[in-house]
Amino acid sequence: MVQLDLRYLSRDIDRHGNVRFYVRVPGRNKVRIRASLNEDGTASPAFMDAYWKAVRAEEEATRPQVRRVAEGSFQAALNRYYGSSKFKSYDPDTQRDKRGVLNRYADSAGPIALKAFRQQDVERSRDKRRDTPAAADKLVKYLRTFFAWAMKEKLIGANPAVGVEKINTGSEGHHTWSVEEIRRYEERHPVGTTARLALVLLMCTGGRRGDVYALGRQHETDGYLSFFQEKNRARQTEPIVIPIRPELRGALDATPTGDLAYIIGSHSRPYTKESFGNRFREWCDQAGLPQCSAHGVRKAAATILAENGASAMELCSIFGWSKLETAEIYVRKAQRKRLAANAFARLDAATSPKIVPLRGRKSVSGTNRRKSLVGSTPSDGGGGPGRTRTCNQTVMSGRL
Repeated sequence: MVQLDLRYLSRDIDRHGNVRFYVRVPGRNKVRIRASLNEDGTASPAFMDAYWKAVRAEEEATRPQVRRVAEGSFQAALNRYYGSSKFKSYDPDTQRDKRGVLNRYADSAGPIALKAFRQQDVERSRDKRRDTPAAADKLVKYLRTFFAWAMKEKLIGANPAVGVEKINTGSEGHHTWSVEEIRRYEERHPVGTTARLALVLLMCTGGRRGDVYALGRQHETDGYLSFFQEKNRARQTEPIVIPIRPELRGALDATPTGDLAYIIGSHSRPYTKESFGNRFREWCDQAGLPQCSAHGVRKAAATILAENGASAMELCSIFGWSKLETAEIYVRKAQRKRLAANAFARLDAATSPKIVPLRGRKSVSGTNRRKSLVGSTPSDGGGGPGRTRTCNQTVMSGRL
C-alpha cells in the first residue's frame, strides 16, 4: 500500500485486518475518514475531500474565539488602554497584574458602553467582592487609573471610580518587622550565611525583593550602591544611591557571593526574583517568623529611620518614593511616638519625689510653737499655702 504522507493523518488496523484512517489535530479527538482509497492505494478525490473537511473543522475548533467588540464599549476602551504608552510604561509584573484584574472584570462588563458607568456601578462591583477586601480595593484602584486614562483620551467626561472608598481600611498590608523579630532572625541565621546577608541587604538598602536579588558588585561605586529600582523602572530618571554601611560591608565580606549577584544559591547560581522570595520565606519560617516577609523588612527599615529623625525627603531618597505622602506616613507615626514619650518623660520629671533635707530642729516651747504656726509664711516651712511637700507627697495626688 502507498504510504499517505498527509498532516494530521493517522491510521490503524481493526481486528478484521481493515485499514482505518483518521484526522487527529492535537488537543482534539480523532475524526474517522470513511471515504475509500483508489485501487492502487492512492488517495481518491472523495478521500481528499473528506480529509480536508475534517482538517478545516478541527483546526477551526482549536482557534480562540474572537469576541466581537462594539465601538464605545468598556472592552473597546480597554483594548486601546493596553496598547497605550501609559500602560506600556508600567513594569512587566504590574502590566500582568493589571491585565488579570481588568480582564476578569471585562468578562461581564466588557459589552457595556463606557459612558454608561457611574460611581454606584463601581461601588456595586466593589461590594460584590467584599469577602476579599484587598482584591476589591485593587479592582477599584485599577479602574480609577483606567478611567483617568479614558478621560484624558476624551472617551468619557468623568471618572466614575473617583470617590469610591476603600473597604480594607483595617489592613496595613505586609507585616512590619519588630526589633525583636529582627533579633530572632539574626539568632537563627548568623553572619556568614546567605540568609543573614539577604536580611542585611534588605535593611540597609530599603529595597524590595525584586531589587535585592539582583544587586551585585557592579552596583558599587566609591562606597555607595547605585541602582534603579525594579518597580516603575521605565519611568525612573535617577538611580537610588545609598552608602554601604559597615554592617553591610561586614556581611558581604563574610559571605560567599557571586560575580554579578551578591545572593546566590547552593550551586553558586543567582536566584530569580520568584525563587529568592520563596527562599526568604523559608528562612523566615526557620526562624519561627511565619508572619514576616521580605517587604515587611522594607517597612521596618523605614520605621527605624523615621524614629531616628529621618525627614520625609530623606526617606524618599532612600526608598524611591515619588510622593512625599508615602514617607510622611512613617514620619507622622514616628513623631507621635516621640511626642508620647516626651509627654510621659515630662510627667515623670514633674512627679518625681522632692526630698526635704533633714536638719536639726531647735526645741521651742508650746507657746512659741503656737506663735510660729500663727505667724508662718509661705517661705518659712509653716502650714500656709506655700508649705514645702515632704518626701511622700507628689504634685499629682492621683496615680496614672
